[in-house]
Amino acid sequence: MIDQTSFKRLILLAVLRHVSPMVIRQVAVSDQMNLPEFNDIFCAVLGWGGNLGYIFRVHAQEFNSFRRKTRSSALHEFRLHRQEKFLYICDTLHMWGWDIQVLDIHEGTKEDEEPACLGGRGATPPEFCGGPTGYRLMLKRQSEGKAMLAPAMVETGILMLAEACPDQAPQTWDLLRIAMDDGLRSIDQRLKESGPLEPERFCLQEANERLRIFTQQRRRFRA
Repeated sequence: MIDQTSFKRLILLAVLRHVSPMVIRQVAVSDQMNLPEFNDIFCAVLGWGGNLGYIFRVHAQEFNSFRRKTRSSALHEFRLHRQEKFLYICDTLHMWGWDIQVLDIHEGTKEDEEPACLGGRGATPPEFCGGPTGYRLMLKRQSEGKAMLAPAMVETGILMLAEACPDQAPQTWDLLRIAMDDGLRSIDQRLKESGPLEPERFCLQEANERLRIFTQQRRRFRA
C-alpha cells in the first residue's frame, strides 16, 4: 500500500464529538497516506461508506474534499507532533466531527505498512441517522419509547407557548404539532431500519475484518 521506502507510523486516537456514550477509535496509519485514503480507511473501520466528503482542520487551516488544491494532501505534510490534535469531519452532510490526537509517532517498518485499528470504545452510530443530534434522539427514543414527547406533554408545552405568545395564530401551534409528529415518525423509521442500537458495543476483530476486506478490494481494483 505504501510506495515510499521510508515512512513514519502514526498512532491516532479519534473521539467522536457530541455523542454519549463515548465513541473512540485508535488507529495506526502511515504518514505518507493522503487525506482521501485516510477518509476511506477510517470509514472502513467504522463500517461507513464515506462518500459524502470530509474536512480536516489542522494548524488553523482547512483541507477538504471539495478543493482540488488541498484534497490530496498527505498526513506527513502537516508535520504532526506527539500529543498534537486536529479536527476531522467525516461526512459533510451529517457533520460527524472527530477530535484526533497523535498518541505516538515512530519509524515505520515493512510490517507496519498496512493500516490497523488498535482499539476502541462504543458502537459506531448509523451513518445516515442525522448526525450526532439524530443519534442522540434515536437513543432517547429507544430508551424512553412512547414516553418521549407523549401527547399530554406536548399539549402542555404548546399551551404554555400559546399563553406566552398570545399574538400567534392558532395555526402556528397546529404546525408545531405536525412537525413534532413527523419528527417522531422519522426517528421511529430510522430505528426500524438500523435495528436495536447497542451504544456500548465495540468489537476490535470486526473493525479490522472490515478494514482487511476494504484494503483487499482496493488492492484488487488498483491491480
